[in-house]
Amino acid sequence: MADSALDRDAVLEDIKSLTAAPSPQLEHVERTLADGYACALGIEATRLRMQRQLEGSAAGLAGAPSGRVEEVAGLAQGIARADEELAELRGALVDLAKAARRLRKP
Repeated sequence: MADSALDRDAVLEDIKSLTAAPSPQLEHVERTLADGYACALGIEATRLRMQRQLEGSAAGLAGAPSGRVEEVAGLAQGIARADEELAELRGALVDLAKAARRLRKP
């Protein structure tokens, strides 16, 4: 999902280092949460576009040349990859949100 606005790998790296840190700064945690949510939205938008393309391509698949079949397979693989990336990112964001709640408590 290289075309997402933020680099998912970089965001995940930031999330992991903040959740592992003994006392991260709340401002940095909140900024990284915002970046993570923005990244997730970008991946979701890309996934939705691929889903629509897949549905359109699959509808015209009967009797189509093999190139169309490969296109549909590629879209399906892209959607599966997006689902995996979203699951990993969302899991990391849950952990970081818990850390933010702990930091906000007096």
